[in-house]
Amino acid sequence: MIFISSVLLAIWSIKNTIALRNILLISGVVIGLLILKNNRRLTQLIPNRPTFSQFTPLILSACMFIWVLLHFLFFSQDEALQIQELRSTWLRVVQACFIGGVTGLIVGATLNRSKFLWLGIFSSFLYLLFDYIGAHIDSGLFFMPDYYFSSPFGNKINTVLMGNIFIAAICGSSAYTLTQNHIKLHVTTYLYWLAGVIAILFCFTTVIDTRNGIGVALILIGAWFLYIGAIALKHQFDARKFNTKAVFITVIPLLLIIFFIQQHLSINRGWIHFVDDISLAVQIKDVPNWQDIKKYGYPKLSSGEMVYPNNYERAAWATAGIESISQNPLGYGLLEHSLGRVIRQTYPESVIQSSHSAWIDYGLAFGLPGLIFTLGALISILRLATRSLSPNRLIAIWVTMGLLITFTVAEVSSKHAIEILFFCIGLLNTMLLAKSPEKFE
Repeated sequence: MIFISSVLLAIWSIKNTIALRNILLISGVVIGLLILKNNRRLTQLIPNRPTFSQFTPLILSACMFIWVLLHFLFFSQDEALQIQELRSTWLRVVQACFIGGVTGLIVGATLNRSKFLWLGIFSSFLYLLFDYIGAHIDSGLFFMPDYYFSSPFGNKINTVLMGNIFIAAICGSSAYTLTQNHIKLHVTTYLYWLAGVIAILFCFTTVIDTRNGIGVALILIGAWFLYIGAIALKHQFDARKFNTKAVFITVIPLLLIIFFIQQHLSINRGWIHFVDDISLAVQIKDVPNWQDIKKYGYPKLSSGEMVYPNNYERAAWATAGIESISQNPLGYGLLEHSLGRVIRQTYPESVIQSSHSAWIDYGLAFGLPGLIFTLGALISILRLATRSLSPNRLIAIWVTMGLLITFTVAEVSSKHAIEILFFCIGLLNTMLLAKSPEKFE
């Protein structure tokens, strides 16, 4: 089951893998059902008297699936396309959530199994780097602005989503391991963390040049640095002696953060007048350029400089999306391009299709109920993690925060991204059911 989940995580965002993904999802459901039926050892994980609150994320996910059906039955605005999504994307979402839930039970049964789960994502990035090296040899360039179109991931967004899930997972896993026994240095764990972080940050800064990717990654790594550093400092005060290993463990990620920020800024110029770009972009009624950039072009700032395209577009489209949610609180019903259909009710000339923020697009698709159920599931994971005795609780916290932030700043609201989201919800919920770490040592 862990192997199936790991391979799914490896291929979910890679181009032309839909057939293999379907085979793995169906196989995972069948094997998962057999495991639940025949393996009584898994029930030892669950408390003797489980409460509904311990399954809140899965309950809210089930409510979301019911709402999708109710929306189709009573509020559909495009039945043909919505039933197509039901039969494809949402069917796979339900399968992914179930597989994630069963895998979470298995991963929660020992301290070390989750490390194998994340190897799938790591292997996909090794594949990306191998492909990049070939492209580099052919072109002679280290930075190829359009490479992400031909990369195995096919675009920037897939790379951002999977890279930050991996960084979040290994930050949570290593944070738990390293903070046991007074910041004891586990060389294998630390090298795994270091190799994964360096590989993905290199992909974010040089291979595909993504600001939202590097931004989310640095938030996750920064949180890791503060958490490990605070505990290391406390141990040093308690022991009243200088711990060289603890300093080494915490200084290396700080140096990585500084290096990759410099590398990112040397390539990406989008931060130069970021605040001014956003301030102009939110004026969607006074500055109509966002509706059709080809027709109106990009506006200029008061300084006479043209806005940075990516900054202006994302902020303006997000503003228009939030306005559209307030006017359509039940949603349009489609994961893909709901904004493009809704926005023309207010702005007939608009040609935009999405807001580039997954939560806004998701809210446009299934309204406030959809946001409440899905965000509620993620927030309830954080609540459960703070009370759980599971050794995987820090993984749950980091991955959940990574998902919340990534879905805020990236366009990952359709197809496989939603499958991955609900897989993670199922996985994180059940991996937190462990009674105590000692049960599995």
